[in-house]
Amino acid sequence: MQPRARKYPAKALFLGLAGTVLAACSPPEVVSDPQLVAHVEQMGSNEAHRRPEAAETMGLPETLFGGKYSALLDDRSGAAVERNRINRLDQLATLERIDPATLGANAKRTRDIAVWMLGAVTAVDAHGYGYAELGRAGPYVITFADGAYTDLSKFMTLHAPVRSRADANDWLARLDGMDEAMRDERRRFETDIAAGAAPPAAVLRRALAKAQQLAPTNPREHPLVTYFIESLAQIPDIPVEEIATLQKKATDLVGGEIKLEYGRLIELLEKTLKGAADEPGVWRLKNGAAYYADALRLHTTTDLSPKQLHEAGMKLVTDLTAEIDPLLAELGLAEGSVGSRLRTLASDPAYLLPETPEGRIALLATLNEKIDWAQKQSARVLPAPPKAKVDVREAAPLTQDSASSAFYKAAALDGSRPAIFNVNLRSTLDFPTWSLPTLAFHEAVPGHHMQAGLARERTQATLSYFISVPAFSEGWATYAEDLAAELGAYKDDRIGRLGYLQAMIQRAARMVADTGIHADKWTRPQAIAYLQDTIGISAAEAELEVDRMTIWPGLACSYMAGRETIRRMRTGAERELKAAFDLKAFHEAILLPGPRPLPVLEADIAEWVAQRRPAPPVE
Repeated sequence: MQPRARKYPAKALFLGLAGTVLAACSPPEVVSDPQLVAHVEQMGSNEAHRRPEAAETMGLPETLFGGKYSALLDDRSGAAVERNRINRLDQLATLERIDPATLGANAKRTRDIAVWMLGAVTAVDAHGYGYAELGRAGPYVITFADGAYTDLSKFMTLHAPVRSRADANDWLARLDGMDEAMRDERRRFETDIAAGAAPPAAVLRRALAKAQQLAPTNPREHPLVTYFIESLAQIPDIPVEEIATLQKKATDLVGGEIKLEYGRLIELLEKTLKGAADEPGVWRLKNGAAYYADALRLHTTTDLSPKQLHEAGMKLVTDLTAEIDPLLAELGLAEGSVGSRLRTLASDPAYLLPETPEGRIALLATLNEKIDWAQKQSARVLPAPPKAKVDVREAAPLTQDSASSAFYKAAALDGSRPAIFNVNLRSTLDFPTWSLPTLAFHEAVPGHHMQAGLARERTQATLSYFISVPAFSEGWATYAEDLAAELGAYKDDRIGRLGYLQAMIQRAARMVADTGIHADKWTRPQAIAYLQDTIGISAAEAELEVDRMTIWPGLACSYMAGRETIRRMRTGAERELKAAFDLKAFHEAILLPGPRPLPVLEADIAEWVAQRRPAPPVE
């Protein structure tokens, strides 16, 4: 029997003008599941060939890539970007001509995900500045967190292993292409700047400082060269003379065109900074309001307006503030704003680990203990956990000045690297002990590791590996914090519950600040002050938060957009099914098919509820 056709709410669909026009020109085609699978696999192969660095980072098997890629870098040229833009429009038009009624349930879901994401990304692409990927976009080609000048240093030292003579030659081939990658990207950046899409001053200052930090002064001591030398020393079958030759090649490349490209970038950043605007919002760019609406759609996978998201965030902040206030009063912190009191609590020595190697070890051990607790407790409400374990580690120093306080990396597909929960340990003083439980639950179990680990272990289309759906992944991880609280994480830990509530109010306040910056024309100082007063972070932390929102408009809204959708779906399913509701089965219905846009997820859950709804009594 043919599965029923699923209908998506109109407010959740956005297919992009170009894709809509192309689809309207052609009648629907009848396509069988195998034909759809073949088309989607071709899309995945195209995406992989466009992004060999991502393929390397995720450990994509060469069979899925279609050949060897260990010596390749991404093509960052303007011509490649334009080819990709046209290719996406063609792919969208082809998928829209496929009649979903001819497809099985899994194939239909695959088509719906691809159509939704391509529609959203082509809408952002159409603005003609910045960059747009399948699930992630920004209005500026180069920032303090984006760009070959910083990305390749991290990629080449963290994700491009040198374990053999062949690896060494491939690594040098990539290094030989780094100057071209930087040059291509700088030229696109210059084009955008000339068209009026220059980053604001605060972003440029951070980018300039990062470029100056990474620019080779003594090439022999540059992180790229020292990583290569240290890696060569671990390879037993390379003669000393050959090692010296390889080291010289690396040093010459870094001290040659790569050094010159850093100099050109620094000169451009200094020149652009002189006339840079102070306002952080994209509203000041060409068609900035429309750009922000499209970025919100891509990141939240909803059609909610900035005003709707802003108001939702304000209500969440009000509700969470009302929960936090009495808990602080119980601790003797009754005066001042909630933010100022949380900041006082965060600096209380009673809740801080020493800034020593032993303190760092203790912090990581605490996170591991919370993960172990969550593994045991969540077994009754979640699917069987991923086979891969998660390692809790300090994040690499190269990531510390632009990354969040913690972040998760799924295990490599080829088994070469475990799943890693990275902790950005600039200082143990950034992590009061009462903040650690909810951090572990978000990044590991029942959060990112549970969701992404299960997705890694299921058979899926190659294209899926290159699609990011932050509203799903971050929405689940934020909901996972609620789930841990529901499972009893804070039953005997009231101050730990404060950490959970502070994390929640931080996500809500980000949604307010993001929409405030990009739609309501908040100034940078205004946004910084709001975050400090509302969630209790330091001035430096608030400045980085605001600058991250500046370069990734709409991304901060994805956490609460996803969390609130999951909570709403659960409430609706409980109301509909009553005693027939099974929480574990509900979570399996969310997680097992893998990441997908919220409209596709909602359609899945609506069908899941319909299949389990008790039959009406026979009269």
